[in-house]
Amino acid sequence: MVKITNSIGDIKRGRQGEAVYQGHYGQQIRRTVKPKTGEVSKMQLAQRTRFQQTLAWRATLSHQAKLYLDGYSIAHRIIDDFGIPLTWDKLALKIGLQQPKVTVLD
Repeated sequence: MVKITNSIGDIKRGRQGEAVYQGHYGQQIRRTVKPKTGEVSKMQLAQRTRFQQTLAWRATLSHQAKLYLDGYSIAHRIIDDFGIPLTWDKLALKIGLQQPKVTVLD
């Protein structure tokens, strides 16, 4: 529900996404809310693809790899914002989403 109050104090109501008319000094003003287009940018599509690939890679980890990641985060003090060592799933997600750093040697 969209409520518009003009300077005179009139309230007009309408459903969101549809036209709402507001009386302003005797004039009728039509206001609409544009629907989202759903278009995805190339950067967002690349990030979404990388995230899906990371989740697929994380799902294929063996039990031994999960235990190793748990021990690795504790031993190397890889912690979150609260000072708690990352669990294997959060550490795997962090590793998978890192941007690769490339150095070109001439």
